[in-house]
This record gives sequence, structure tokens and C-alpha cells, in this order.
Amino acid sequence: MSSLEKQREEPLWWHSLDELADTPRFRAFLESEFPAKADPDGINRRRWLQVMGASLVLAAANGCRWEKQDILPMAKRPEGYTPGKTRRFCTAMPLSSTATGLEVTCVDGRPIKIEGNPRHPYSLGATDAIAQAALLELYDPDRNDSVRVEEGKAFKKKTWEEFLAICTKPLAELKKSGGAGFRILSEPDSSPTLAALRARLLKALPKARWYDYEPLGDDNEREGARLAFGRPLRTHLALDKARVILCLDADLLGSHPASVRHARDFAIGRDPQAEPMNRLYVVESGVSLTGAAADHRLPLQSLHIPAFVSMLEHELTAAGKSSHDESSDPVQKFVQVVAGDLLDKNHLSRSAVCIGEVQPPEAHAAVHRINAMLGNVGKGKPITYTQVPDPQKPSNVAAIRELV
Repeated sequence: MSSLEKQREEPLWWHSLDELADTPRFRAFLESEFPAKADPDGINRRRWLQVMGASLVLAAANGCRWEKQDILPMAKRPEGYTPGKTRRFCTAMPLSSTATGLEVTCVDGRPIKIEGNPRHPYSLGATDAIAQAALLELYDPDRNDSVRVEEGKAFKKKTWEEFLAICTKPLAELKKSGGAGFRILSEPDSSPTLAALRARLLKALPKARWYDYEPLGDDNEREGARLAFGRPLRTHLALDKARVILCLDADLLGSHPASVRHARDFAIGRDPQAEPMNRLYVVESGVSLTGAAADHRLPLQSLHIPAFVSMLEHELTAAGKSSHDESSDPVQKFVQVVAGDLLDKNHLSRSAVCIGEVQPPEAHAAVHRINAMLGNVGKGKPITYTQVPDPQKPSNVAAIRELV
């Protein structure tokens, strides 16, 4: 039996009834999917895939615009160095004008793991998502490995010697005028070395101005402390010593620079086998980790939180002398419940009222007054203060007004 006769005896299969009937509709569909006129010799499926594959390869090749770079973790291996051996280094990661102690594990000069420094008060051997993500930044190809000068629409690499040669003449002119009209805008940094260098520069150029700016800074917190104490102070929390915690648009367990420490201290007060557990009240305008852990949560627009603080201060000042009739207003009712819990004799000097950095300075000052009224401030208590390293640092608003 020939192959043709054998093929005729085998059953035939069709994808649809239109294909079986070979209708005009099926022919039109087939022509639209595999147009015969696209190639004078006729195009089949294999040829069509070849053409499309070549088009995709050419498009991908056109998108490869980055120059080739060899990322070498260790350009020259030290004498007597054993390859593949891990080493650990202590470092610090700046975050919102503070620093968190970290330990970085490296292999042949390549960082592979970040953990918290157990001796640092903010990390205590643990890290958060921001610190873990910082490891990826070390391998970012966009990180500058040299000085770059903008020429037209492109940036060209320069050496440090070329950079100093370019800056020599402008700096000489600035020195004659004392730095008049010279402005520097940088990110906040708590490095003592940078602070010393900045002081030397401003001493040499007394008319120059150096501004720190970041979209979410601590300007309101600093100005609120200035209103309350006459000088800017930084607030430190010991949540393990607080039996009642009130967070006003403050994400202590999530976005706060000391969130790792706060989460650990907060967990200490949640042990049901120990003394009565702490109680967490949260008033916030969004959803946060702190709000998710709250015992009582009140959703409130951010612009109404200063009014809430004012109502709470008035309720605490009255100390039970005001009318405590059942209020239909959920905000007023929440204020009365929180004030009663804060004024409980078992909770005096053992509570903490916190407010977020986005709230105005006046609200921060009111919170400082509330904590002082409740006796929460002092050594061995939930709240302590330290001096801000640079009390004369201009605010972000001043930087914008100067430079715009």
C-alpha cells in the first residue's frame, strides 16, 4: 500500500465546521491571520514566525543603550586573602536625619546580607524592609563611580583632579565675596564628619548658605519642640514602659526611623502572662501597621487631627470637671474615653502620646504639653528628649524660598 493510499485511509480532523465546509467566512479568517499577499511567493506559518522573531530581536537590540560595565567586587585581591571566605563589617544607614546600626556580610568584597547591629539601640540585631532593600542599591548600575559633568544633554566622566580644576576659579571668586549668592542644597545627614566639613566651609564662606531638604522631613517636629521648649529637641520613646499609647497620625511600628525598636518594645507590653497588657489607641487618616495593631482605631482626616489634639488637651486639663454626658459625636466620645484612660491613676507617668511628622508645629507643641501634664517625660519614663545636633539648621521651607 502506497503512502498516499495509507493517508487516504486515515481519519481526517478539522478545527471547526467552517473549515470542513471551507466556507467564505473561514477563508476570510485564514487570509487575515496568514495573508498570502504579504509575500509574493506566498507566506507560511514558519516563514511568518521567522520574520516576527527577527523583528523582536532587532527591537531588543535597539533598546540595549547601556554601555558594557564589568562589576568587579575586588579589583586586586590582597596578599594572603582566602577566596570565598565571608567577612562582616559594622556600618550605619542614614534615614530621616537619623542612623541605624547594621552589620553587612561580604564575600570577596561583595555584600550579600544585611542584619541589624545588636549593640545599636535602634536596630537591636533586627532590620526592616528599608534596610533589606538597601542591599540592592549597592548593585545598582546607575550609581556614580566617578565625577560627572553635564555638557549639553549628556554627562561626561571626569576625574577628581579635573573637578578640582573646574571649581578652583569659581571658588576663588566666591572667597573674595565671602560666598555671597552661593547656596548648597543636600539631603539631611547625621554624619559628624560631614557636619565638621560643612562648618569649615561656612566659616570660610560666611555669606554662603547650606540647606538640608527631603520631601518628608522633621521640620514640623523640630519647630514644635522649639515652640514648647524654646529649642529644638528630638523625642525618644520607650514603649515598653508605657501602659497606654496614643498615636496621632504616627506610624511608630511602620515608617518611623526607630520602628524596629518600637515594635520590640511594644511587643514586650503585650505579654498576657505578665502584668496587664498595654493599650494602643490610633487616630489616623490612612492605613498603617500601627493602626492594624491598635486596640481602638479612629479614622480621621489629617487636617482634623490638630482639632482632636486641642479637644484632648482641654479634656485632660478639665481633669474630669467637664460634663461627661454620653455624646453622639464619635470623635468627642473617643476623646473622652482616651482622656479617661490616660488620667487613670495606674497609668499616670506610664503613657505616651505621639504625633506624626506631617502635623503642624502647633499640634506637636500641644502633644509636648500633654505628655508633660501626664508626667510621661523623664529618666526611666516612656519619653525622653535629646538635643538636635544642629539647632541652627534652616527648615525645608526656608530652603525652598531661597532657591526657587
